Amino acid sequence: MKKNVFIELKHIETFCRVAELKSFSKAGQQLFLTQPTVSGHILSLEKSLSLRLFDRSGREVRLTKAGKIFLQYASRMLRLKQELMNALYEFSQGIHGELSIGASTIPGEYLLPKILSAFKKDHPHLTISLKISDTKEVIQWVVDDLVEFGLIGAKLNRPSLHYEKFAEDEIIPVGLSTHPLSKKKRIPLEEVMKQPWIIREEGSGTQMVVDKTLRKKGRTLKQFHVVMEMGSTSSVKEGVKEGLGFAFLSKRAVEDELKWGLLSKIDIEELEPILRPIYIVSRRGRTLSPMGLGLLKFLKETGCQ
Repeated sequence: MKKNVFIELKHIETFCRVAELKSFSKAGQQLFLTQPTVSGHILSLEKSLSLRLFDRSGREVRLTKAGKIFLQYASRMLRLKQELMNALYEFSQGIHGELSIGASTIPGEYLLPKILSAFKKDHPHLTISLKISDTKEVIQWVVDDLVEFGLIGAKLNRPSLHYEKFAEDEIIPVGLSTHPLSKKKRIPLEEVMKQPWIIREEGSGTQMVVDKTLRKKGRTLKQFHVVMEMGSTSSVKEGVKEGLGFAFLSKRAVEDELKWGLLSKIDIEELEPILRPIYIVSRRGRTLSPMGLGLLKFLKETGCQ
């Protein structure tokens, strides 16, 4: 028998139907093929295998011993083909699968959980993997195809990336409500800079946006009296609540603390409101999966207040 054998799937389908019906003509009727075409498929198959698969003597065609062995594997191949087509259909319809997306802290912890919960109700069989890190790392995940897209709080200029505005966030300076400065109005920036501050790590979208705003006033966060650098919004917020210092935080992240009177917004002179967009970032030229496209559409339709 030849080592390299090329077998067409349509010939296997014809073979299985002939074996089932024990007739070339009946197989042709069910497959909408002429009898000569059915015969041609079987002959091509036998030629490729260098084996006779059917005994054509008598009124019925019967499988040879080689044909019986071939039928076991041919039937399995057709079942696998059907399973493959079913799986691809389900994937194309967005019924099953796993979707990986990335997000920086604010969208990942304060915006997406509610949105993803609503999306999952319509797609209960979908598994969503939400990876959260700082903006720079999320962008790298998108570039490396580790996530389909990301939601971030700042833009980095990379030609391979596409950005689309999704929501808007406000960054505010906050401190303990019991701190004397929390009671004062219009505190000079120079005075505030001397106070202890907790900042996010380099690469944080919050850090980038605050620095960009301060540079307009000829200042940077490095000129503040920084007592601690932390790697997440939650840890910065807890640090402020423990009285370690002031911090620039997303208003969304401290809504409850402001409402309960634990923290207060600090009123700083010369500092304009720090507004930043939340962007959806994706890699140009990448074809998203049906689930990725579905979630992206859901995000745009749902919006975020």
